[in-house]
Amino acid sequence: MTQLTETQARDMIAVVNTRNLDKIVEQYAENATFQVPNLDKPLKGREAIRAFMKDSFVAFPDWKIETRGIAVSGNESFVVNTVHGTHDGPLVGHDGTTIPATHKKFVQEQMTHVILNEHGKVLSLRAYGNPTELYYQLGLSTASPK
Repeated sequence: MTQLTETQARDMIAVVNTRNLDKIVEQYAENATFQVPNLDKPLKGREAIRAFMKDSFVAFPDWKIETRGIAVSGNESFVVNTVHGTHDGPLVGHDGTTIPATHKKFVQEQMTHVILNEHGKVLSLRAYGNPTELYYQLGLSTASPK
């Protein structure tokens, strides 16, 4: 089992904020799973993660994660974070349709659970948050999350 430190967890998040797809994907195991609040089911594998991140960076060119707190235990970390950005590019929906830019900002509070494999690569990433809140802020839903 790989022991993870808080500094290493913060460094992994800092890599995501660089938007360097090669470096981001390098952090994941080949068979990694990845799920964030707006995905109905987990993505599997590096290439699926790369494609999702690439599309996200196009849809939200200023997308960024801010860390609020991290708890580490063995090969697992729990990160309390805020994700924010502006919808300034096309967003690919769950059904493959493209949603034109709304030019609206969003802020989403999340808790992210990360598990590393024995080689120190991300085996599983699961972020928990409220996708309804995201869609409401972007003007894509009239249902208020509150």
